[in-house]
Amino acid sequence: MSIVKNDLKKIVWIFLAVMTAISFTNLLNLKVDGETLKLAGISVIIGIIAYFVTAKTNDNKNEGLNIRTFPKQMLDIKVIILALIPSIINIVTTFFVDPLIPGFAEHLGSRTTMLDKENLFPTIFTLVMAALGEEIAFRGFYQKQLTKAFGIVPALIAASFVFAMGHFSIGEPVVVIYDLSLVFINAVFYGLVFYKTDNAWCSFISHLLANAIGVILIL
Repeated sequence: MSIVKNDLKKIVWIFLAVMTAISFTNLLNLKVDGETLKLAGISVIIGIIAYFVTAKTNDNKNEGLNIRTFPKQMLDIKVIILALIPSIINIVTTFFVDPLIPGFAEHLGSRTTMLDKENLFPTIFTLVMAALGEEIAFRGFYQKQLTKAFGIVPALIAASFVFAMGHFSIGEPVVVIYDLSLVFINAVFYGLVFYKTDNAWCSFISHLLANAIGVILIL
């Protein structure tokens, strides 16, 4: 069993490296027939696979993703506050900061190609699945494994930074930096929710709520 765990630990680092590399591919602005390829999303798929493949390195099978405990965990006032902060940030920046940065709304709309005003159900379904997948990949796997190796602070910063870079989209430098900064800050709070609960279902709720509010404000 120890041999298997040691082998899986090596695989963990391979998955982490691949996820990191793919998350930065949007910086290359690769195009096919004039269409920009958004390859960074593949890192989420890899992260989900990595979470389940390397589950045996965890102390128990539900570590990082426990559907049974998350309702009770979400009643913790500290978790509630942390979970709501990204949504509050989205609301505040939309009404007080975004007007000072022309082109941000258009930039955000261009990189969130999943939004479709005419087909709300597919849009809602995509938002739910995307948020859940990202939390399993970047909090349940990426942040969790880095925390085991380096502690929470380096892991939280690294996971949030790589997550933010996966949302990179070409645009005006000021707009892009502002966009990535917001993604990074929100990711830090998703990470704090996860660290507090050790449950990606909890950070998923925070992530989903923030995304939903963002979509409502955009639409």
